[in-house]
Amino acid sequence: MEQHDLLARIQESGRLHGRNESRRVTATVLGVLSELLPVTAYRRLIVNVPEDLRRALPAPETNRIVEIVDCRRFLARVGDRLYTDGGDAAFLARVVLSELNSGERGVSPAALAHLVPMDLRPLFRSRPLIPWTVDSEASGASGVSEVGALMRRPARAEAMGTTV
Repeated sequence: MEQHDLLARIQESGRLHGRNESRRVTATVLGVLSELLPVTAYRRLIVNVPEDLRRALPAPETNRIVEIVDCRRFLARVGDRLYTDGGDAAFLARVVLSELNSGERGVSPAALAHLVPMDLRPLFRSRPLIPWTVDSEASGASGVSEVGALMRRPARAEAMGTTV
């Protein structure tokens, strides 16, 4: 997963001000997950996160006891570290987890949902409200492969399955 793609998508989906803020939010959510998930599961989750973002994450500690945290405590930890209230923390955690779930490679949070308490599983399985599509027109070249094409959100009417 490209760093630019992930952070840009989190920035747009979360309505954040810039790349540094999206990097801070992503690192915070993944840092709280390091306390919640077993070490091997956490390592599998962050293996495809961009390298400079991975360096900002806490190192997974072996031989630690996994703390059982419910949804309210998980969101309270995210909110405390981001200095936001509960509603904003829930929104930002959902944005980060849903964008990680939309990645094509590696282990997604949805695949690890069985390792967390029952009330956190819907959050771990969240998907972006409007999926990303490949936009070869925006790249300025026709016939561009999906890797080289730009990612964009479809128009509202197109996402709803109607035509304008």
